[in-house]
Amino acid sequence: MAGMQMPQAAQDQRMMGQDHATPPGMSMPRTPFTEAEMSMHRSMMMATDVNTQRTWARKMIAHHRGAIAMSQALLASDATDAEIRRMAQAVIDAQTREVTELESWLARHPG
Repeated sequence: MAGMQMPQAAQDQRMMGQDHATPPGMSMPRTPFTEAEMSMHRSMMMATDVNTQRTWARKMIAHHRGAIAMSQALLASDATDAEIRRMAQAVIDAQTREVTELESWLARHPG
């Protein structure tokens, strides 16, 4: 198919690498948080609604779930500092409550 132009979306995906999240020319180091971060960003971008309030709630749920996943990754890592582990657990507890609250609001305010 010489001479045929590849669709822009396909070009962009090819240029950005397999994870489709790293800009061309950038090599991002993998950390214990990489998967949680990538998942959070994908989920936040997909969290849309025709209603601005519902969109915000959906994006905040994705954001909070990302914070929970990153905190869980820290707790599963070799991190030994008691203070940072306590903070990670506090994030899990608080963000889990907030996800429940946001999901409850969405259920009470159907689109």
